[in-house]
Amino acid sequence: MADLEKYKDGYQEINNLIKNIPESIIEFIPAYENAWSIKEHIIHLVDSETNGLIRLKSIIAQPGSECYVMDEESWTKNIRRKKEDINKYMQLYKSIREIAYDFIKDEAKENWNTQYFIRTYQGKTIKITIENWIDLYNNHLAFHIDYINRIIDSSKKEKSLTTAST
Repeated sequence: MADLEKYKDGYQEINNLIKNIPESIIEFIPAYENAWSIKEHIIHLVDSETNGLIRLKSIIAQPGSECYVMDEESWTKNIRRKKEDINKYMQLYKSIREIAYDFIKDEAKENWNTQYFIRTYQGKTIKITIENWIDLYNNHLAFHIDYINRIIDSSKKEKSLTTAST
């Protein structure tokens, strides 16, 4: 069963991670193909959560409807040069998580697997129920936290290589 409390606590988990990241590596991009910076991961997470809130409401308001799916590669590539403030994004992330939690915490559990929206992503069409939605966004956060930790490790390795060569 989906873990709604984990979803609610997701903001705190990502916030605890990024509040300790030195400003100098927020925009660091590791030296591997199609890599994103920490800032880009945060902005992507918030963009996804913003769309996710509408998707969640669609499950209840318009069951069986098709959802909008953003092309994350285009979004990241075309937004990369923008001077967006991740602190503002984190405030929005917190608000969206709180609103979504409040929206579904009292929803009858029998509705968690009966109502859905239709999502087509990477050539695959599936039905997303409330339970799937919670799992999807919990897993999405975990995926990006893992990436952010790898970026932190990469920046440390690159820094130690730079220091060693001087």
